[in-house]
Amino acid sequence: MTSHFFAAPDFLELLQFWDASRNGRPVPDWSGDVAVIPSTLLPNMTISDRRGEPTYRYVGSEVIRRWGSDPTGKRIHQQVLSGAHSAYIRSLADETMTRQAPIFSAAVYQPDPTTTIMTGRLFAPLTHQGSAEPVMMLTLQLFQESQQLLQEIGPRGFVHETRRDLIAVVPAVCSRLEDARRYYKLSRHTHQRGLAQHIDRIAEELSGNALVPLPCLEIPGA
Repeated sequence: MTSHFFAAPDFLELLQFWDASRNGRPVPDWSGDVAVIPSTLLPNMTISDRRGEPTYRYVGSEVIRRWGSDPTGKRIHQQVLSGAHSAYIRSLADETMTRQAPIFSAAVYQPDPTTTIMTGRLFAPLTHQGSAEPVMMLTLQLFQESQQLLQEIGPRGFVHETRRDLIAVVPAVCSRLEDARRYYKLSRHTHQRGLAQHIDRIAEELSGNALVPLPCLEIPGA
């Protein structure tokens, strides 16, 4: 469900919210009010402050459940994440802030040799109260398969990023991505293999130049 941007409606909803909030700016400006974010997205959402050492400013209830504790207010790479998990999230966030555009990533976590966790996430940058550059990050993350706690990835777990896409030309592609998502959803419920593969190709074509592939993070030992 999380391996393509258009496979889950939550990702498209966040992109549409991000785009509608720009008001003519390259990047939306956030007042600091969590209530302006669609309530359906909040359980799987984090908001991080990227000024200085990145810090979790808001963490949704489902993320807290997945993590096993509440990391709100903690420094992301010094107090919460470690090892390959930390390197992966830092790489994604840094690239999103540099490009000042949303980036989607899919990855497989392996906390131990017998367990895998599939995850997809959309990073979207924000300015804050009129700042000249983005300093905040919205992150929507969805998971599949294992219910194992994310903190168990730890310094010994592995992260394998399977795709990283820059979402370009946002205003012009939202409707096309909505079409792509519908085709993709249809293909998941089609038992005729040839037809499912054909619909997958249509979905990819509908995305057009909306999703610009970026190099995935290569983590030694992963």
